[in-house]
Amino acid sequence: MQNYHKILTISGGLLLCAILHSSCKKLVSVPDPVNTISTSQVFGTEKQANGAIAGVYTRMINGDNPFLTISVADQSFAGGLSTFMGGLSSDELFFFMSSADKSWYLPNTNKLTAFDAGRSNNLWNSAYTSIYGANSIIEGVGASTALKDSVKQALSGEAKFVRAFAYFYLTNFFGDVPLALTIDFNKTRIMPRTPQVQIYQQLVQDLKEAAAAMPETYPTSMGERIRPNRYAASALLARVYLYQKDYAGAVDAATTVINHTSLYQLEPDPDNAFTVASKEAIWQLQQANAANMRGNATPEGYDFSPSVPKVGIAPYCLTDVQMKAFEPGDKRLSWIDSTKTSPGLGQPEVVAYFPNKYKIGKNNNAIGAPPREYYMMLRLAEQYLIRAEAAANGGPGGLASAIADLNVVRSRAGLPALSNSLSKEQVLAAVAKERQTELFAEWGHRWFDLKRTGKAHDVLTALSLKQPWAGDYQLVYPIPPTEITVNHFLIQNPGY
Repeated sequence: MQNYHKILTISGGLLLCAILHSSCKKLVSVPDPVNTISTSQVFGTEKQANGAIAGVYTRMINGDNPFLTISVADQSFAGGLSTFMGGLSSDELFFFMSSADKSWYLPNTNKLTAFDAGRSNNLWNSAYTSIYGANSIIEGVGASTALKDSVKQALSGEAKFVRAFAYFYLTNFFGDVPLALTIDFNKTRIMPRTPQVQIYQQLVQDLKEAAAAMPETYPTSMGERIRPNRYAASALLARVYLYQKDYAGAVDAATTVINHTSLYQLEPDPDNAFTVASKEAIWQLQQANAANMRGNATPEGYDFSPSVPKVGIAPYCLTDVQMKAFEPGDKRLSWIDSTKTSPGLGQPEVVAYFPNKYKIGKNNNAIGAPPREYYMMLRLAEQYLIRAEAAANGGPGGLASAIADLNVVRSRAGLPALSNSLSKEQVLAAVAKERQTELFAEWGHRWFDLKRTGKAHDVLTALSLKQPWAGDYQLVYPIPPTEITVNHFLIQNPGY
């Protein structure tokens, strides 16, 4: 929790950014900083309070400095790092430059150690930064005497959603983690790890409260989906219920989103799914588009793409396993591009395939140009797949409903409908396959799916890249040793 900083100063109109660079260094051991703007000032008006939550989102997508950062993929869990680490740890991605960059090679081969953990420490730090920002808003608006009750309720709900979102990724990468629900360092500095079952219980509570408090519409003047609404909370709640094996809850929450057809529809053309105007988007983040080389590209659009089309190096490429998961004629193959290049001096050229869901990348981005794509956080297709899996496992609707939902996703992909005579085992296999081809290179879904369904050992130990298999302890990442040093109540994950 190294970056669990105090976030209450103003910087360039984004009220939660500057305090993240204050004198605070440790989540668990630092008192309130001196000479920062007071809570009453930060939350003195509705405009200031909205600026505070905007600051949290800005840091999530742009990293520490939105004006200088080229790539945030190696520093922010919400700026591409979850996708890259999860993809490399699973059977989805491989690092094209092999061992040239140890920080990516280690998760790709599942050889992390406590003191050589690749970029996993950045997952921890950036997620706790977001959690601290959310907790600051919850406590700040709660203490404000200037804000209307309706505003306080909506902002508190939004912050609880952000907290739940960050904790979902923390617990799925690291297992049991400290559950910090306050900015009081006297409480957090000696906080032990909280069992994952309790983490999930808190996520359900936060998301239920968020869904009840947040507006149905998107709280931006232009209707863009760059701040979450109550349906974003329901969408994440559906996922949490699925992971908890609460299949009735998962069906109910996903249906809440799917049935709101005035807002959400699958884009008929898969290439429109990730655009600014996508009707499929439930929540997106808006990247900074000025004063950095990334320009108007999303973090993943920039980092997945080669600098020179068709011949440049694409650092993170799709494995043969992932490529073979697609059926002939699948329209989602347009989410993949290729390049022919050499992995090193004197080595023969090979054709490598890389994710291309975001079409703006290194070779066609423009500094200061309006974004045509925003970074997708939650989208509708996942809700159909959540409901299908939950129904197939005994949730409301049963196998018939599960097959119908799978066929909605398959129809958009241009694939034939599945038979209504499939068995439960066949439907669950079809769900896994559709998740693999629909959600590839998004937010570590494949990594989490293999682990939660108990398939990770058998799938990963069969891959030559991951031989010799270090052990199943690699299915969770090591707690950063610096955190254990400052908080002796933290215990390292077994095996590290």
